[in-house]
Amino acid sequence: MDGLSIAASLGEVRAAVEGGFVDTIYQPTRSAIVLYVSGAGKARILISPRAAAIHVTELSLPNPSTPSAFVMFLRRHLRGGRILAVRQRGWDRVAMLEIERRNGRDTRIYELVAELTGLQGNLHLVKGGAIVGSAYYGRRSRPGDAYVSIRPQVKLDPEHVTMAEIADVLRGEAGARALVRSIDGIGRHTAEDTLAWVDDRSNTGGQAAAIHSALRTILSYVGSPSPHVIASEGRATFYPPPVEGELAASFGMALDAVSDAASEDGASDRSPVHDALRRQAARHRRTLEKLAEWLDGADEADRLQALADLLMIHHKEVAPKAAEVVVTDPATKREIAIRLVPSLSAIGNAQRLYERAKRLRRGRPHVVSRIERLRSELRAFEEALQDIDAGRAVDERAIRLLPGKRAAGPAPQASRHRLDVEGFAILIGRSARDNDRLLREAAPDDLWLHVKGFAGSHVVVKRGGRKEIPDSVVGRAARLAAEHSKAAGERRVEVLVTQAKHVQKPKGAADGLANVTGAATLTVEM
Repeated sequence: MDGLSIAASLGEVRAAVEGGFVDTIYQPTRSAIVLYVSGAGKARILISPRAAAIHVTELSLPNPSTPSAFVMFLRRHLRGGRILAVRQRGWDRVAMLEIERRNGRDTRIYELVAELTGLQGNLHLVKGGAIVGSAYYGRRSRPGDAYVSIRPQVKLDPEHVTMAEIADVLRGEAGARALVRSIDGIGRHTAEDTLAWVDDRSNTGGQAAAIHSALRTILSYVGSPSPHVIASEGRATFYPPPVEGELAASFGMALDAVSDAASEDGASDRSPVHDALRRQAARHRRTLEKLAEWLDGADEADRLQALADLLMIHHKEVAPKAAEVVVTDPATKREIAIRLVPSLSAIGNAQRLYERAKRLRRGRPHVVSRIERLRSELRAFEEALQDIDAGRAVDERAIRLLPGKRAAGPAPQASRHRLDVEGFAILIGRSARDNDRLLREAAPDDLWLHVKGFAGSHVVVKRGGRKEIPDSVVGRAARLAAEHSKAAGERRVEVLVTQAKHVQKPKGAADGLANVTGAATLTVEM
């Protein structure tokens, strides 16, 4: 869901729950939280930060017999609380539920903040501006710290954007990506739908006028949705789409039809293997879509660096504790507004932008590698589904790729011991003794990998005299280390990476044990 879709959905959420009371909370799947709310009627709100989703749901989702620690935490603080308000920050993918909970004379006001940003999404409980707890913990989500919202992007407001501004955007870059990068609240699908309504025009001005008109039409449905389900694409819209879609009774019901929760938990009269393949294919498609959005965002690196450069040029003009500064770009002579973190100096803000640009560029090779792997696995799932429908035997590779199937039985010995990836040999230990043998036979500059904090196989990438090992090969080796370890069931796994010369087996140590120095850590999403 992009910012406009979230705004349309929150209109339904607001009507259903404002003034109501939180009856209970449960977690039907690893990535989704459901709030049961009573008031004038009954409502269920599905919140899934890492699926970028929030909506009223009619799905009959299971209530696990053993609630998670996070669900118990939310129940302790929110059950019985009254929902005062449902808000969105501008057009950002951030939704907030303000909840008042009384205990005798004691009244506490909480904010349940959903950062609906996909892979890095999170759900925070905030009280008095400080974090009480979060679904996922990290540097931005430590209990007791002041809650700092994700930084808003500096974009044009879709409600007030002018045709001249759209024309400027089109002159800089054509296509849906230009709209996504420049206009707030618009995701890739909304941008593509907007352009699908636009006739070919001979000049930029004509295109700008048509896009401006299409945007005004889409915005008119935010407050009064006309929800549709596009089954062929597995998505829902709050406006009539330019392709064939089925009208739904509400936007929440349209989102139900395409939600991850529905694909994970819906019943089927197919075989268990068919259901598992279908669910995993659906998850791969959604993950690929989120990764594609991340790559679109990674293109922001150049813009962030340009803003940082401008701050360095004009740092003496920035007032202390300013939240925003307007500077002139010496190259274009145009004024540019830059939002700041008030607690940082101008140079500190510039360094922060440089670091964000650096992280985006550094993450791109790993994301590209993951996209290639997921596409290959998705093809295997889709071919296996076609084989089942046609009554043919299913390729064993697709079965092994299913969650829980990789470790169900040993793969062929040769494939577990050695893989060739982009011309590099990757060796995988099959036992503690085999791990020792791999280490003894590794050249000093070969790459050695092992999961951090868990027992598992040693993995060695043979350098073969080459100076550089591509990031895609290192990423594949790290995933193999994660898959051949006791951490294989975790969502996120840290893998140690270093040269074999930095790994030593202590004298007299048990088989498979080793001391490691100077290792880097690579995080693998499972």
